[in-house]
Amino acid sequence: MKRYLPILMLAVLGLTLYYVNVGVPQGFRSSRAPRNNDVGSDGVWDTMDGKGYQFEEESTQLQLDPRYHQLNQLPSCGDLSSTSVQQDVKEENILVTLGVGHDTQAEERLNRTIPNTKFYGADPIIEPNRQMYSAFGKFFPFAIGKQPGFTKFRVLPNQSQKTRRYVYQDVTTIPFLYFLHDILKLKKIDFAWIDIEGGEFEFLDKIHEDVKFCQFNMEVHSRFAPAGAQVFHDFIFRILEQQKYVFLQSMNTGVGVHRMFFVNVEDKECLAKYFNNY
Repeated sequence: MKRYLPILMLAVLGLTLYYVNVGVPQGFRSSRAPRNNDVGSDGVWDTMDGKGYQFEEESTQLQLDPRYHQLNQLPSCGDLSSTSVQQDVKEENILVTLGVGHDTQAEERLNRTIPNTKFYGADPIIEPNRQMYSAFGKFFPFAIGKQPGFTKFRVLPNQSQKTRRYVYQDVTTIPFLYFLHDILKLKKIDFAWIDIEGGEFEFLDKIHEDVKFCQFNMEVHSRFAPAGAQVFHDFIFRILEQQKYVFLQSMNTGVGVHRMFFVNVEDKECLAKYFNNY
């Protein structure tokens, strides 16, 4: 997933600007054939693959949460017509990777693009992740969760690099906030990339108030942790209610796996660092 993040971010922004200027082509909404397995038994949270928060209101198959109609109202930007992201930020940047997954191409590319960045990565599978991540950052050989101890996580063993065959193993786990605040001593994180195969449900509620992310990209895996459906549902609606983060249209994936991209539009330190004219 991570290797496509820089390209994906540019593509999403480009498409957004295109459709704002020329409009959405006729028939665009109806081009996606309905799938019977799109709708979960507890609601519509599982239809977000490829649609972000813009649900298809005209669909007769979905019964939308009543709060959707109240929250799906984007505020006016006033006289703001455009803004630009600063490319020459001189101060240090921090990126935290939760779940290396034998793949550091995205981190390596970001390191070339923004060289003044410190990288911290955690994954319970030591090799080859330690060797790959230590080439440019600091690697920590444990999983990130809610409680300390041993937790059964879905992981990619070293011997499965070619097959990409995941297995469930009991791995050493460090609490999410303890890792960020006590081990790394971080108060603000510029970029967080989270891809831990279902373990994210253990600490989603901590993202709202207890950490400061300027941007975080996350792959949500309800497919492998069905009990996380309600956790994910509540997380998304709290994001909308707080209006601290906006999330871009999620990447089109299979049912139960959502690749989402969140940008902090509330924190003044984040805005002043990355946007001109703020």
